[in-house]
Amino acid sequence: MSKYRNIYQTARELKGLTQETAAERLDISVESLGAYEQDRRRPPDSTVLRMAQLYDFPYLCYQHIAAGDLGGVLPEVQSKPLEQATMRLVRLIGKFAKTGRLDQLLEINEDGVITSEERPLHDAIMAELREIMATYLELDCAAQKESAQSGGNRD
Repeated sequence: MSKYRNIYQTARELKGLTQETAAERLDISVESLGAYEQDRRRPPDSTVLRMAQLYDFPYLCYQHIAAGDLGGVLPEVQSKPLEQATMRLVRLIGKFAKTGRLDQLLEINEDGVITSEERPLHDAIMAELREIMATYLELDCAAQKESAQSGGNRD
């Protein structure tokens, strides 16, 4: 028996809903939900939005887009534990600040022109910002998963 869970099934199960209950609340058939969860059909964006709202898991929308034709334009986001994602984000932001990247970015872009001499540094700064953004998304995903698993309660 496979342990594989696709993104739609995982989000539903984190919320603690059966297929029948989720399908009813989503106003779709159990067969359609099963097809989405078994990768036989891709759900429409509007259905995924309703799933994300019902399951209290907005990250599902990101996963849905990333798995589709537009996925190539999004940064890769890996599932990481909450603590690891937090430490990584704090470290990357700290490094960005300590190396003066914000001032460098402002100096390069304030005149509205990126010269050929400025381009390598600009590209390096943008790569660092993409890494920070991807790490933020990892942290957001980890926080959503933790919240879903704990029922939203922190004692």
